[in-house]
Amino acid sequence: MNSMRQAIAAAAVAPARQETMSGQQSFCFKSDFLGFSGHFPDYPILPAVLQVLIAHMLAETIMGVPLSVMALNRAKFVQQVRPNDQVDVQVTCREKEGELHCASELMVAAQRVASFSLVLKRD
Repeated sequence: MNSMRQAIAAAAVAPARQETMSGQQSFCFKSDFLGFSGHFPDYPILPAVLQVLIAHMLAETIMGVPLSVMALNRAKFVQQVRPNDQVDVQVTCREKEGELHCASELMVAAQRVASFSLVLKRD
């Protein structure tokens, strides 16, 4: 998983922009990005599990600590992310009963490609 995290971090267009409990970051995944390998031959798309990992990593950046995923709620993956798309990620977290609930949205060309809520816990 570390190599995938490193590949995602390397695809960042710029450092994360952070505010209190929220942040944004943009990524551009080139055609040779590790996450496209095998998904799918001759028609690469960014797997949903990696879209979740990108938001998870941004939440860790926002909070400044490692976080474990406890749940994924209200997940909607509505468009494909293809090589060379610029993916703009927005994560907004709030504390609730000892957990972080992080609303996450991924956009390509101002169009929502995915939205979901991550329930995270500090490691």
